[in-house]
Amino acid sequence: MIADDMGLGKTIQALGIASYYRREWPLLIVTPSSVRYSWVTSIERWLSDINRHDIAVLNTGKDYIENAKVVITSYDLMARRAKELLDHGFRVVIMDESHMLKSFKTARYKAASPIMKQAKRVILLSGTPALSRPSELYTQICGIDSSLFPGFHDFGIRYCAGKQLPWGWDFNGSSNMEELQIILEARLMIRRLKSEVLSQLPDKQRMLVILDPVMIKANTKAMKEASAHFGSGSLRGAEKHGALLQFFAESAVAKLKAVCEYIKELLESESKFIVFAHHRIMLDRLCETCEEAKARYIRIDGRTSGDARQKFVNQFQNSSDVRVAVLSITAANAGITLTAAQLVVFAEIFWNPGILIQAEDRAHRIGQQDSVSVQYLLGQGTVDDHIWPLVQSKLEVLSTAGLTNESKLEGDSAYQKDREQETIDKYLIDLEDDFPEDLTDPDGSLPKENQEKKDGLLKYFTQIGNNSSNNSDEPRTKKSKV
Repeated sequence: MIADDMGLGKTIQALGIASYYRREWPLLIVTPSSVRYSWVTSIERWLSDINRHDIAVLNTGKDYIENAKVVITSYDLMARRAKELLDHGFRVVIMDESHMLKSFKTARYKAASPIMKQAKRVILLSGTPALSRPSELYTQICGIDSSLFPGFHDFGIRYCAGKQLPWGWDFNGSSNMEELQIILEARLMIRRLKSEVLSQLPDKQRMLVILDPVMIKANTKAMKEASAHFGSGSLRGAEKHGALLQFFAESAVAKLKAVCEYIKELLESESKFIVFAHHRIMLDRLCETCEEAKARYIRIDGRTSGDARQKFVNQFQNSSDVRVAVLSITAANAGITLTAAQLVVFAEIFWNPGILIQAEDRAHRIGQQDSVSVQYLLGQGTVDDHIWPLVQSKLEVLSTAGLTNESKLEGDSAYQKDREQETIDKYLIDLEDDFPEDLTDPDGSLPKENQEKKDGLLKYFTQIGNNSSNNSDEPRTKKSKV
């Protein structure tokens, strides 16, 4: 289990480990539906010999797996196609945001459990493996090593302050947490906090999130007309700008479902975050999504008075149960401080890069004690395809003139790598011939003759971590599962 904080490179670590065990593929990646295509982007960037046609992204119950080397699916679709996925015999499995398997009772876990037991290598990723109580860890522990704690009852008594009440057992508490941490870190978990590697992180990390194209309504009549009108070569000046505004407005409608699905998944982590949008319809839907999830939020837009703005800011900064700030890009990009959040999400982008940078800096400013992660949610086939390159070109002009310190907004994108960096594949191919099939002896220790090779693998993970503005720990392996 890789349980690093957000922004420390869990995706690239998981791909590095999975690539080392390439001989045991096919690889199954189960992830929240909204980030399936972000995994495609990461695979194409970091595993250079995997072609797009080798990757099957499951969007419906009818999509074919065929002979794909990598299959990417959502948790809900995994539950619907559980038998088919089990019969396919995946030997290497990545469960992204594995805290979504926290409950025994869910269809997700019932589908995932036999798939994980069948696999030889299981890699779980979660920045928040237990959202509220240690009992939520048990299903994930069983997914990696079911022999570690054979029965939940004993686990619950020891680590969940289990007590028998008149109506049954209560396992909602916590006990012996230091002992549990020692066992997990010794046997199956790597966890680094941002505070531990803060000096090695950039102050601000940006990531482009490609929204699920299946959820984007880019083929409606209104979208087609707006796109065609904006793309007309005859428009100039005010007409061109008017066409852009219309396309921008229609794109907000087209992205609603995909954006809200992404926000729902962020809400499961129970961490504070800021989400910016421009159109009222998007702001309204974001608020409705928070209400449906019973998550408290603040909203600041053009109709919010000055007194109310400060009141809302204080609530977000000082109240732990106010988790989301829903903000207008144009009305709330300046004059407020929201350093209680370390994550800033842009549901829509704006064509003025200065506005975007100012908006990012509501969290990235004096008083912020952590690295800030910024996510731009882009929809293919929408106005984002035109606005994002426009923003980049404007920013390059300003940078050349010395009017901004930012040269490109994608900066330290989680899906970009240094062009000179050695790919995961090339490095591991060099090691593959020399490495034994398993790194460890039956007792879990590393033979002395493999020490140099182990050091090489450690150096590799450190290298890829540094090149993505992160610092990777040595992967801990077991005989049966990672």
